[in-house]
Amino acid sequence: MRLMMYWYVVHVKLERGSKLVNFFNQQDRIKAFIPKMERWYNIKGKKDYIIKDLYPDYVFIKSKMNQLEFNERFKEFFKSIDGFAQLLELEDVYVLKTEEQVLMEKLFDNKDIIRHSIGNIVNSKLIVEKGPLVNLENKVIKIDRHKRLAILKSDFFNRITVPLEVVSKS
Repeated sequence: MRLMMYWYVVHVKLERGSKLVNFFNQQDRIKAFIPKMERWYNIKGKKDYIIKDLYPDYVFIKSKMNQLEFNERFKEFFKSIDGFAQLLELEDVYVLKTEEQVLMEKLFDNKDIIRHSIGNIVNSKLIVEKGPLVNLENKVIKIDRHKRLAILKSDFFNRITVPLEVVSKS
């Protein structure tokens, strides 16, 4: 399976992610964003989901340019902003692995937010009925019902935390 988009990750220093997002979003064939997720909060008795940065120090870049094209086009740019941001290198690979890209495509909505999923635990097994975790139950390695979070095992950042509301356990 060949993906139409390649995903790149940039570590941003000094809280300048929005400037980097703006720069890349002005380029052709590129979409940059700071990933967000819904997070459950109980503030002064008001309970609701709010949108928070998932990885505030990282900018995700989706591009139709493969790794070679991307590196060629932005090599000098990243040298010029060293100390401000750097392309994340995982074993000399700048682009996310295919399986990680597929997972990210499933988790994020069209606004680059991971929305909460709703599920039940039946006979010690998670069954997700609604949300991006549908059919991804086998990736969940831990559930925190109090904080309404699930942790997925991933090569990328070692794990990914996503919102999950477990409405019943039997």
